[in-house]
Amino acid sequence: MSDYFKRRRDLLDILKDLHSTGIQNELDLPQIVVIGSQSVGKSSLIESMSGLTLPRDTGTCTRCPMECRLQYADTWSCKIFLRFHVDSTGTPLPHMREIPFGPTLFNTEDVERMLRRAQRAILRPDLDPSSFLDDSDLHVFGIPLTFSGNCVCVRVEGPNVPDLYFYDLPGKLVEELAKSYITKPNCIVLLVISCETDFENQGAGRLVLKDPALRQRTVGVLTKVDRVEYGASSKWVRILRGEENPLLHGWYCVKQPDLVQMQEGVSWEEARAAEAEFFTTVSPWADLERSHRARIGSGKLANRLGVILSDLVSEELPGIRKTVAAELSAISTKLRSMVPPRFEDPRKVVITLLRDFNKTISKHIEGLPPSVSPADPTDTTLTGLIHSLNQAFERFREKVHQTAPQFRPWSSIQAVEQTLEQEMLDSAKQDDDAVGLGSTNSLHVDQVMDLAKRSRTRELPGNYPFSVKENLIVESVRQWGALANECFEEVQEIVSRHVDRLIDGHFQKFAPGGLKEEVRLMTQQQIRECAAATIEKIEGLYRSERCPYTQNDHYFFAYRSKMLQRYKLIHQQSLSKSHLITAMRAHNPSEARGMDENQWNYLNQAITALQNFGISPVKAEDFAKLLPEDDLSPALEIMAEVRAYFQVAYKRFGDNVPKQIDADFVRGIDTGLDVALMTMDLSKDKCMEYLQEPVAVVTERRELTGKQERLEAAQQKLSRFYDEQGTYSQSPSGRKTQTAIFRRIVILKCVNGNVLQKCNL
Repeated sequence: MSDYFKRRRDLLDILKDLHSTGIQNELDLPQIVVIGSQSVGKSSLIESMSGLTLPRDTGTCTRCPMECRLQYADTWSCKIFLRFHVDSTGTPLPHMREIPFGPTLFNTEDVERMLRRAQRAILRPDLDPSSFLDDSDLHVFGIPLTFSGNCVCVRVEGPNVPDLYFYDLPGKLVEELAKSYITKPNCIVLLVISCETDFENQGAGRLVLKDPALRQRTVGVLTKVDRVEYGASSKWVRILRGEENPLLHGWYCVKQPDLVQMQEGVSWEEARAAEAEFFTTVSPWADLERSHRARIGSGKLANRLGVILSDLVSEELPGIRKTVAAELSAISTKLRSMVPPRFEDPRKVVITLLRDFNKTISKHIEGLPPSVSPADPTDTTLTGLIHSLNQAFERFREKVHQTAPQFRPWSSIQAVEQTLEQEMLDSAKQDDDAVGLGSTNSLHVDQVMDLAKRSRTRELPGNYPFSVKENLIVESVRQWGALANECFEEVQEIVSRHVDRLIDGHFQKFAPGGLKEEVRLMTQQQIRECAAATIEKIEGLYRSERCPYTQNDHYFFAYRSKMLQRYKLIHQQSLSKSHLITAMRAHNPSEARGMDENQWNYLNQAITALQNFGISPVKAEDFAKLLPEDDLSPALEIMAEVRAYFQVAYKRFGDNVPKQIDADFVRGIDTGLDVALMTMDLSKDKCMEYLQEPVAVVTERRELTGKQERLEAAQQKLSRFYDEQGTYSQSPSGRKTQTAIFRRIVILKCVNGNVLQKCNL
């Protein structure tokens, strides 16, 4: 039997050693976690199993977990450690720290005071833990954490201490903290339920029992059985027997000292004796069958927990060892691939990066084909920079075209009749260049005529000043300055965003050393300088357009003639000659009302005669020019000339502005960028700084290195354990068989009750 108990003690020791390495953050290590709602007697239960006296105030003792390792020894002693494995936000630390807190204690009365201080130190990770070792910690300034995932570790040895290893979770933190523990498959849950309160009102019970998987690895314990209301003990007996809320590992009953006994300072031995007397003299516990009486008492519970945990460790240990080796191998491989780069000539590396970036910029500005199916249609590095700029220029030309004079070749008197106005607009849709597409600031022919008459000074009859045409031209042109600036702002935004994406793609991994930001600043400066020069050129283009001027005589006169013909046709149509005009356009006698066949033949003969004179080509609609003119003819000529000049100027401006932007801004960025980049600080020390690794890579390597250290520590402890155990290093099935043999020996020898008590099984 000594070999069996030594084996169990060794298994719990290796479990404690593995937890002390911090690998519980990576691996699912076997553990017992004590959970229960507030005031269910957890502290008293732990005291009865360990012989400790725990803090019982409502302060810091309720805000962090406590890890307890209980172990048999000839003399009693207690050591306290602080384990920091998460930060204040609960994120695992790269390196776990387990530090001793105070000296080894040999008096149980000193434990409570030291635990209280240790728990205060856990809640102030920003301070030196040693500052809490004396009474001055009671006056430490600052605000402690509300709770912490870091824990106080207690190592207790003594002659009456059972071999056990467990975590105590504060009752007030069941919902927040307990789930992170008890959801792990290798976690044995010690569920503490008070018989003083209805089962349904205890949150810890609801948390565990609603999950069938948790039921399979939960040990239940009923506390405060001496406070059961009269007549209510039957339901708790049914739970103990497994008739209600059954658990795979069953339920146990314990009785702790009452308030009076604690105030009198009852010893651990006296408390154990009082517990045994209670269960042998008080009904219904004294009347339980022998099989159920094996589940009564703190000693029976502690021993059973030790058996369950050691069996689980024995079963899982080979898998843990294999997992540690596999994880360690994978991390070592990963770290070898993340060796920090070494640069023999950092200046050469940085200069090469800058030149490659400049070449990339040049290619994009020159024009690259777009991606076949770009994932992001707004990403110009995929859709093509020049394609996006051309779209912006096209939108600019459309907006400039929409500023065309809105001339209406019919009188404003006719326009008063809304039906006629709409009919004329609908009829003239094919002549949108003539009448315009807008609906505001339109001028009818009689209004233009009135403006011309009012502008006349000393001109001869039939002549009107040039200022009339000039004012009408300037009215449209004055909108172009804002449109040109709007176009440039859009282009500048597209180019800046495009260059930023290229910088991110080219220098992202060098952001920590400031190289990416330095290149961005230099590039932005280049963009600002080119933008300033371009804006000045665009302003010059706009100023030149505010004074009408053209040498494009051919296009001007051709378009003027075209527009005059269109205006006259529309005007005649507005004078109730629409059928004649329509017929002439279609060259179709059936469309003309009032024209007989002979008259149509005369028109065809006239066209033929003119062609015989060498005047060709002649169309039927050209004869509309011979229709009688009225007093508004000068206005039609003014409208035609203004519209013709707009056509010349709009095409010129719509072409010159994009050309200027492309030449001075887009291409200008590429022209001087290489020189600008070479003005950066390219000293050797600065280049070494530029080439620092990304924070994410450094962080990942630090985390992997910390994990590697934890795994190596665990591997060393496992190797030492297997070397020392020797004969116990067989397969899991062999260990199970050996454990079963030991149990059979115990059962055979425990026919006598006294032996059973001595074996403490």
